[in-house]
Amino acid sequence: MNPSTTLLDSFPLFRSRSLEDARERIGKVFSPHQLALIDEGADLDVRHNQFCFPNVSLNVLQYGAEVLIEPSTRGDFYMVQLPISGSARLVIGPEEVDVHPGEMSILQPLTPSKMQWSRDCSMILLQVPSALVKRYSRMWGGRDKADFALVRSRESPQIAAWSMAILNLTHNLDRYGNQWLQYPVALGAMEEFLLSAFTTMLCEPVSEVKGRSGNLRCLQVAKDYIQDNIDRPLTATEIASHVCVCRRTLELVFKRNGELPPLAYARQVRLDAVHKSLILNRKSGSAITVTEIALAHGFLHMGRFSAYYKQQFGCNPSTTLKNNYRTSG
Repeated sequence: MNPSTTLLDSFPLFRSRSLEDARERIGKVFSPHQLALIDEGADLDVRHNQFCFPNVSLNVLQYGAEVLIEPSTRGDFYMVQLPISGSARLVIGPEEVDVHPGEMSILQPLTPSKMQWSRDCSMILLQVPSALVKRYSRMWGGRDKADFALVRSRESPQIAAWSMAILNLTHNLDRYGNQWLQYPVALGAMEEFLLSAFTTMLCEPVSEVKGRSGNLRCLQVAKDYIQDNIDRPLTATEIASHVCVCRRTLELVFKRNGELPPLAYARQVRLDAVHKSLILNRKSGSAITVTEIALAHGFLHMGRFSAYYKQQFGCNPSTTLKNNYRTSG
């Protein structure tokens, strides 16, 4: 087994090959949820390791099979997800993103979510009670609510530094955790670092776009950037960074102007481009396939792409390509 997927094996919480057993035991640690195998014939091999500080817990979890995880409502805690290997798809409200070892995701408390982990997905999970985050947020940012982006790139210097610190700490605890447990003051200092860094480095200042002209300028810059990048999926954080506002402000600008949320709008633009391309290729008699056109516009999962397309245009993309169905876009 890949060593990177067995971090904290010195602190095993449980092992299981039973779907129901894994669902129940992980649900007790995090939140009650539905757990399903994507491939019903796959062999589940759950490994859950955990090191507990006084108030937060550091977990390493892998399922060993592709699974769908659907908490009805998450518990009252933040969850930092740091992928070690594989990938996962997160659906939270209007946002739908893929996370991999190049990114870090942060799940908000008490928020319905859906997650699909790949077979080789393994994550470091830092579970932080929301009451602690609020306390540290007031201490460092002066606000009762911390506004975190769903996904942050680990290429960002701040995120890279903190991610490496968590990874190094996890390796250290895996090897020397029993020694550290003999020194409560040292464990308290480690937890203090985790909480302070989590709040100060990931807390986004809530900037405001002043006036209607500022709102419209921000909206247009964001739309232009989306249009210039119709060949790939964008993250809300990337769009916000280009516009020079925080993610929350970007969402408010779109909402105030009666637009879809930024990611839903971006997906609609890409689907419109696919639709036009299908019609043009139908008229020209080109031998290009639906898959080729979808990939050229950044849609990598054909099942989800077809569902989005049918929802927007009322037919399958293959129907548009073959029959030139519904040529208006």
